[in-house]
Amino acid sequence: MQVIIINSVVCVCALIGLIMGVISFSKKKLPLYVQLVTLALGCAFLGRLYNIVMIICDGAVPDTFNMNMLATIGCFLFIFIANFGEMDSLCEKTLPGNSKYSVIGFAAPALFMAEAVLILILSPHNLVLRISYAAVLVSIMFASYFNLKHLLIHDVEGGFIKNLRAYNFMALILGLLYGAEIMLDAFDVELPGFIIYLLMSACLVLIIPVLKKRITTWRVSNAVTSYFSDKRKEQGVTHDE
Repeated sequence: MQVIIINSVVCVCALIGLIMGVISFSKKKLPLYVQLVTLALGCAFLGRLYNIVMIICDGAVPDTFNMNMLATIGCFLFIFIANFGEMDSLCEKTLPGNSKYSVIGFAAPALFMAEAVLILILSPHNLVLRISYAAVLVSIMFASYFNLKHLLIHDVEGGFIKNLRAYNFMALILGLLYGAEIMLDAFDVELPGFIIYLLMSACLVLIIPVLKKRITTWRVSNAVTSYFSDKRKEQGVTHDE
């Protein structure tokens, strides 16, 4: 019963975040960034819903690669895609001093990689389940790199990076919480995990309001592109080079 309650709370919080995200970008035409994060919340919701259904029907979540793991991979894949691309590459090229944060950012992926290796080597579960846990951690690893990097990177003139720091902090914490949950499951550790799930639920509910509040101060499609285009022209960077 406790497992159902925990998953239900996380599921409801993810659903609330999903609904807020859909309402936000459908009414206010917010940038693609918000839409991708909303899709991540949708994956988190579906994963927890699967857990609830399986526990009710079969008494437990299957000890193999399952829909919740796939949904978690999808969740952090969308978080990764949101930060990867135009904004990250242009920030780094426009402000050379930011290149050092590309190295510092690897601290977060290193943590998740260490967790994956520990599970593959030491977890008492079968090989398929160990590989499945590791695969989920790898997806979190990629997302965490940009979350940490964008927390530390110098802001640009338009304040684009600063406005996303609160979101990136919450996304990084969310990844750490998912990682902690996986480690507990992989080693069958019987610890009171309600704090983990409480914080996870809070992140899922608050991530869209925090992101929406900050991101409405600028428009990615026009402001960011024009800003970096002007910076490149000032520094003499052309496509021919």
